[in-house]
Amino acid sequence: MITPPSNFIMLLIALGLTVLALIVLGLKRNPYIYAISCVIILSSIVLGYYSFLSYSAIQKEQIVFQHYHHQTIYKWQDINEVIYEYEIGTVGTYYFQTTNNEQFVIEENGQFGLNEKRAIYQLAILNGTKFIEREKSD
Repeated sequence: MITPPSNFIMLLIALGLTVLALIVLGLKRNPYIYAISCVIILSSIVLGYYSFLSYSAIQKEQIVFQHYHHQTIYKWQDINEVIYEYEIGTVGTYYFQTTNNEQFVIEENGQFGLNEKRAIYQLAILNGTKFIEREKSD
């Protein structure tokens, strides 16, 4: 499961809004300030909720891209080849080519370790998908 960086940014903003609401409540207490604090806290809750909705998941039967309320699923049987490009000392990139010439990309991040790389390779081979590993060319 891969979480996009935008999720972390939204969660950080939601926490910042919560702190802001507490600061506003500490300034002065009247009905107007209570209303502003409620709106800020409600915004924080909504933003926090949305920060958990986006992810990419590489599973045994399929690859799932969840972007807020839109989901795209690619079955392993529909993937023709996987190309893994890397540069020594940096993260790599996976290029997936489907049987109907659609391409999608997954970039590695800090969540990828050797076990995750092996799992993607094994899933590709298990499902009859060609797997190519190569160094990036400039």
